Amino acid sequence: MRIVLVNPPSPPEYRVSRGLMGGFGMAVNPGLLYPPIELAHVASVLEEEGHEVSIHDADAKDLDQDGSWREICAERPDFVCLDSSSTSLEQDLQLAGRIRSELGIPVGILGSQVTYTPDEIFQAESVDVVVRGEPEFTVREVARRISSGEGFKGVTGISWRQASGEVVHEPERDKIKDLDELPIPARHLLDNQTYRFPGINGAITTVKSSRGCPLNCSFCGYTLAQGLRFRFRSPEHVLGELEDLYHKHGVRHVVFRDPIFSTRRDRVLDICNGMIERGLQIEWQCETAVKVLDRELLKVMAESGCRHISLGVESGNEEIQRKHCGAKLLDHDQAKEVFVACRDFGIETRAFCMLGFPEETEQMAEETLRLVEYLDPDQVQFCAVTAYPGTPLYEMLSDGRDFDYAVMTGYRALEGNEHMSATQIEAKIKQAYRSFYLRPRRLARELSHPRRLFGKFSRYLTLFKQRA
Repeated sequence: MRIVLVNPPSPPEYRVSRGLMGGFGMAVNPGLLYPPIELAHVASVLEEEGHEVSIHDADAKDLDQDGSWREICAERPDFVCLDSSSTSLEQDLQLAGRIRSELGIPVGILGSQVTYTPDEIFQAESVDVVVRGEPEFTVREVARRISSGEGFKGVTGISWRQASGEVVHEPERDKIKDLDELPIPARHLLDNQTYRFPGINGAITTVKSSRGCPLNCSFCGYTLAQGLRFRFRSPEHVLGELEDLYHKHGVRHVVFRDPIFSTRRDRVLDICNGMIERGLQIEWQCETAVKVLDRELLKVMAESGCRHISLGVESGNEEIQRKHCGAKLLDHDQAKEVFVACRDFGIETRAFCMLGFPEETEQMAEETLRLVEYLDPDQVQFCAVTAYPGTPLYEMLSDGRDFDYAVMTGYRALEGNEHMSATQIEAKIKQAYRSFYLRPRRLARELSHPRRLFGKFSRYLTLFKQRA
């Protein structure tokens, strides 16, 4: 069959990166454009099956809804599957519905938001099938059924609607045990020189070298999408992908999109040493936790090309750390040593922080601000605590309430708690940015990099935009 995988247009107010927040997506800096790597993984599996596959990335082509619809229809596909995010869900479904109506073909949708709200998805009559959880093998099986003219009954990992209107939720599909079974992503279907990251000159791409996170933070979408068990690709498999993107696609900047990249120290060392031995002069960055880093490991990471690490700080309050954040940062002095070591080895740092936990008072929020000032990362990101469907936090807070998914940008507060209103939480986030970056010594450092400062300012102005 001819299959088109679609990364729909972002809302006009801000860019959405659908792979972030564990596949729930979030609003991002307009200068950030990640490749739809989840779709590239799905595409490689479908190509192994013999299908003719294309990836339509609307943001990379700077297309709106009408432009995307026209390009997809022009491909004359037999099956279309779209990615989705929480905040763009309504317009994602509108595009899906137009394709389904115009072409009269099966249309599917995937992503963490639709995985945990499948009943709602069918209310719009926009899609035929919802792909829940890890998509690669599920989409492959859906394509097999469509190709052979069979129905969807019995395909694990999907939800679909019968002719009677009843929605059927098939059993969950097991997580992929051996990630080395997966072919490397189909980057030949992407315009790899289009993708970029603020502050980096040249194209970037993303790599998923592992899946799963054992920390089980109450708010995290990654554990929903990927599970609590840490599953990893072998160093040799990862190095094969790095060689492919380096030699075949000419990409020199990589962002590892693992939830906790350095969970297995020995594996990270093997990847780093392999990059050095193979002469892969790649500058790379990752996300991880402070407690799985040390000075010796950071030194080798820097030698292999690591230039930036994003670290989960989340909260400076011990009660919130233990209840909501997997107790990932309790030793503030050890954390300070990690941030200092990164600076010593030329690795830029970003601290991820969150404000608006259910029990959080303004005083607790101030503890987070003081911790971040103590750690003094090169960059900081403050997000509003967001109860994504399916997370422990959602179960804790939903209680029959309906949340507005369009608000789930990562920066707008869905609602307040007993101590702070949603407006106060958002005001606290804005204050946190100002207090961190406007310290005299900090401001002097920022002014020495005017382009980067302009990028941060531009991002700040887009964070709290509201959907029309």
